[in-house]
Formats: sequence, structure tokens, C-alpha cells
Amino acid sequence: MVSTTTIRAHQDSKSISSITRINKSVMTLEFQNGINVIDSLLHANSTTKDMLTTYQCDGLCQLRRILLVTISSSSSSSSEEKSEYDEEDGIISHIPKKLLIESRQQGQHNSDDPSSNNKDTNQYLLSEFGGMKKEPSSRWKLVKKAVSTNSIIQELRRECTSKNDNDEAILPHYSAAAPVEWYQLDYETQLKLYHNHLSWENLMRWEDFDIFEVSKLCQGKPLLFVGWAILASPHSQIIMEETVSSSSKKEYNEDDDDDNSSESYNRKGYNFLETYKIPPKCMIDFLRAIEDRYLPDTINPYHNNIHAADVLQTTHSFLEMGSQYQLFDGGASPPTSALTLQMFSLLVGAAIHDVGHPGYNNAFQSKTFSQIALTYNDKSILENYHTSLAFQMVLGENAINSEWNIFKNMIPGEFVECKRFITEAILDTDMTFHFARYNEIKTLSIPSRNNINTGNDNDDDVNSSKDSTNKEMAYSWKVLKFILHMADISNLAKRQSISNQWTDCVLEEFFRQGDQEREMGLLPISPLCDRNTTSRADSQMGFISFVIRPSFEALQRHLPYTTDVILPLIKNNYEFWESQKNTEEEKSNNKNKTKKNDAIKKDEEKAKKKKKREIYTHSHGRLENGK
Repeated sequence: MVSTTTIRAHQDSKSISSITRINKSVMTLEFQNGINVIDSLLHANSTTKDMLTTYQCDGLCQLRRILLVTISSSSSSSSEEKSEYDEEDGIISHIPKKLLIESRQQGQHNSDDPSSNNKDTNQYLLSEFGGMKKEPSSRWKLVKKAVSTNSIIQELRRECTSKNDNDEAILPHYSAAAPVEWYQLDYETQLKLYHNHLSWENLMRWEDFDIFEVSKLCQGKPLLFVGWAILASPHSQIIMEETVSSSSKKEYNEDDDDDNSSESYNRKGYNFLETYKIPPKCMIDFLRAIEDRYLPDTINPYHNNIHAADVLQTTHSFLEMGSQYQLFDGGASPPTSALTLQMFSLLVGAAIHDVGHPGYNNAFQSKTFSQIALTYNDKSILENYHTSLAFQMVLGENAINSEWNIFKNMIPGEFVECKRFITEAILDTDMTFHFARYNEIKTLSIPSRNNINTGNDNDDDVNSSKDSTNKEMAYSWKVLKFILHMADISNLAKRQSISNQWTDCVLEEFFRQGDQEREMGLLPISPLCDRNTTSRADSQMGFISFVIRPSFEALQRHLPYTTDVILPLIKNNYEFWESQKNTEEEKSNNKNKTKKNDAIKKDEEKAKKKKKREIYTHSHGRLENGK
């Protein structure tokens, strides 16, 4: 006899199936409406088509293809849904297999199946104790695609059809804003900054980009200027070139007019402003606000805005190396949206990676039970703090987020992914993870790219291409995270004169921490923090031998540029510090000899004095006896 519960469950199942069919019909209609809107915009006789750029037309065509593919896939996807959980490498290795098997089985059963009774419990266990995130259902993914796609189309339609008084199309202009600080500089300084440092070609330089000189020229605002030059490119490049163009060719013999055209500049920038609809002023305000929250170099000799700007430029240089050798994304040009998001996240992460740094390291925070140590339970204390502070600035309750929030126009899912990328990248700058990440990069295999962009349409080839693309993105993100970590500690891989300045800065900050530890009675003083005992040469040679050189040697498989440019610089710096060690030892030996000679002299003087006393005593005794 069938129970009443079973009958009700069966009825509920039928109702759900009915609702699902209705939802799919509604979604298909929405998708078709979106296609119709695109067709109306791109129609040969459409007044709006003439207002669109080639880039916009191509984008609309791509959106149309997405809608068509999604309509066809939604009609046949019900029998081949994926697991509800995202099984990334290493995520499920620690979870009981029985729990995973039960969860998968429950995902395949109908709601009237008895085995589905504890489905919510298993999902809770997997989420709260296993760290596994539930993927949205395929239907929800389709709804999000439909809504976001149609909203983009409708917004574009409004932009194209709106008119001003002169009956001209009003299109967004992203090159209209530059930092007011740029225009406050005199012309000669602008000329030096652009032609010697901030032009696209100069920003790509590795070995001799002088961030200290940049900081002086831009009056202590290196992160604002370098960040704007990179993150707001190509528009920042166009503005700077136009500002100094009156005499640039006469004085600096720049390339011909073709290289200075807007089309050429599209190849000299990331186009993040268009991609993520970031108003130029918003990007500038964000960079300015972040820079203001770095402590000045008078307080923090090393972890300051100059270091942040240097890491940002170094990360950009790394990315250009990868682009040169077609390292990422299978050499796709322009890069795919997935890689673009990774690069944007990495560069923003570079800008904010040390924001608010107090000048004392994680070990000091733990020893003193500081507030941030207690907040983050002694785990990647400062790295968590920097990330949290940056996002609180743009997302927190007290934040003026409309002015600083460069993420506000992102698609919600896109922002979630971006935030995850930024957080992961900054947390990986924690040096306690270094050797684990080094071993990972050392053994990381470069994915085969034979199946990427094959152009075949059959299901097997499409699935194979998707798998290859996923592997490519996973590979690129592992390398990119390591790149930011290496950019953060790359001082000893730069030109010697620049590298030595950074050595002075970092050791002075360490010594200040050591002074504070001595004053607080926190003994023993942290390694490399005692200015009375730390050997400058030994500290740098050890860092090169065990951290810098092996890491860049591991990286050269992925970035061939490393072999010819970076490793020779490291070798040169090691040899310099080796010579400095010899000098230190020679000085130490001379000092010891001097001390020894001084001791001998003192002993000789003591002996002479003793002998004089003996003679005096003997003579004095004879005189007394004579009396």
C-alpha cells in the first residue's frame, strides 16, 4: 500500500517538473527577445548601427551567439547536469568519500526517493566543514545569463539612441579624466615622467625601472601615477602623450605618427575601464585613497606606497613577459575574459597588497598579541588585514563606496570571482607559504594547447576544448599568484643600484622593529632585526641563495625571459654582496687585530707599571734599611 507521504511527494515532484517547464519556456522567450533586440541594433537600415564602433558591433555579435548557444543547450541539458559541487584540485581530498558519494547520489535522485531525506544535512556538512561551495543550478545560471545579457543590450541601446542638442550620439568617453596631480606638475616634469618612466614601453622594463626617481618626480604619489598609467591604460597613455606632444618628437625623436594613433594605443593597454565599466575618476579616486592609507616612508622605510607602486610595476612587467612569450591563455589575442579578469585582479592586488602595513611583521604581531593578530588568529595576519582593509574601504558600511568602488559596475558573479582572485593572491604573499608555492611552481606542468580553439563543433571536441581551457586557466592563475609573490620580494633581482636602496629600506625597517622589541623586553630579538649583530651581506646572500635564485630558476620554465634578463641580475647582486662580505670580514679581522694589539699594549703597559712599582718598592726598602 502506497503511503500518503509518498503520494504527496510524487505530486510535489510533478508540480516542480511543471514549474520547471514553464520557467524554461519563459527563459527561452527572454533569450529570443534579447536576440531580436540585437538584430534590430545591427540591422543594415538601423540608425543605431552607424553610431556603433566596430568593437561594439563585434561584442553584440558575440552576445547573440551566447544567447543562441544557451537556448539550444537549455533544451537538452536536463539529463546531463553536473554535480552540484565544484570539484577543484585538492578541495575534496580531505572529505570522507562516503559523504561525497551520498551527496552525488542524492543529486541524481528525485525528491520522492527516500535517500534524499538527509540531503540538506549533507550539503551543510560539505559546505560548513568541507569548504565546498554549492554551484547554482543550471536553470539559475541561465536566468543570470539572460538578465545580464539583456541589461547590457538595453543599456547599449539607450546610449546609442540618446541624442544631444546637436543630434549627435552620446557615447561613453573614458579618456576624459586624469589625476589633477598630473596637471599640477610643470611641463618638464611631465616630460621626464612620461618619456623616462610612465610610457607603455618604459613601464614594461624590468631591470632599470627606477621607482625612487618616479616618486620624486610625482611629488610622493608613485602609486597614484603608476597605478593610473597601468590600470587606466590605454587612455592614461593617450592623455600623457597628448600633454607632452608639442615637443616630444623634436626633443625625444619618438616613433612615427602611426605608432601614436588611437588604434596603436589599443595594443598598449589593458582596457579595464571599458571591460568593467569603471569611470576614470573612480579609478583615480580609488588609487588615491589606497595610497593615502599606506604609512609614509618616514615611518615605514620599506612597506610604504613606493613599495606598492614598485610591486605593481614589477607585476605588470611580468605580465608583459608572459604576453611576449604567449604564456597565458594559449597565446589568445586579445586575451579571453577569464584571463582578463585574472590580470585585473592581480594588478589591483599588487596595488593594495600591503595597504595599512604598520611596519612590524607577523611575528611581532603574534608576540605582542596585537588587535589584528587576535582578529585573524595568528594566520597570515597582515595579509588578511591588508585585504580586509581594502575591501572595507569600497564595500564597508562607512565607506564612500560610490567614489572608490571600482567594482560597482561588474556583473555580480564576476565581482565574486574577482574578489576571490585578489584575496588568494594577497594571502599567497605570506612568506610562510613560500616553499610550498615554490615546490608547486617547480613541478607545475605546462598544459598542452593542442585542443584549444580547434574550431570543431562536435560534442567530444567541444568538451575537450572546455577541459583544455579550464586547465589553461587553472595553470595561468597558479603562475600569476606566484608572480605577485615574486614581485613582492624581487628587490634582489633588480639593477644593483636600485636593489641596494631597497636593502637599506628593508633592513632599516627590520632594525626599527628590533629596537622596539628590545625596548619592550621581547627577547630574543627577531632574526635580522638586531642592528648590532645582523650582517648586511650575510642576510642578502642567504636570501638570494635559498629564496630568490631558486624561485626565479623555477619560474624560467614558464617565463623564458627570466633566463636572459633576471637571473644575470641576481648573479651580479650575489657577487656584490659576496664582495661586501669579504670587506666586512676584512674590517672585522682588522678590528679584532686592533683589539688584540690594544690588549697587548695594555698588558705591556701593565707589566711596565708593575716593574716600576717593584723597582720603586725595592729601592725604597733599601733606603729605609740604610737609615
